[in-house]
Amino acid sequence: MPSATMPRAFPPHPPLQSGGWYRSLVRWEVLGPGRYPVDLPRPRSVAAALVLTAIFGPVGLCYLSVTTGLIATALATVILVISNAGAAPLLVLWPLSMVWAVIGTNSLRRAVVGGRRHLEGA
Repeated sequence: MPSATMPRAFPPHPPLQSGGWYRSLVRWEVLGPGRYPVDLPRPRSVAAALVLTAIFGPVGLCYLSVTTGLIATALATVILVISNAGAAPLLVLWPLSMVWAVIGTNSLRRAVVGGRRHLEGA
């Protein structure tokens, strides 16, 4: 009988029947308990990425990845604060973020399309 100060021991969680979360090497898997189909992300639009970064600058990179957008925004803020040149660094940072958006979008599109080909077996 457990005492009032000692909590009762709980057995460990039983393993999932389907083997847990992993990426299988086969094309089609049978779904079971704990295995839910996850759709691949839709490819990002290069035009949308370019327009968003043209309007919002480094913050527009959040369209590609929230982490990338926040890092680019923080970096741009640090550069603006450190340099006492006013808004002059924006003349470099704004187009640079637009170029980065196009490169990043193309990279993400290749990864998503390549992932779809892998799953379809092409």
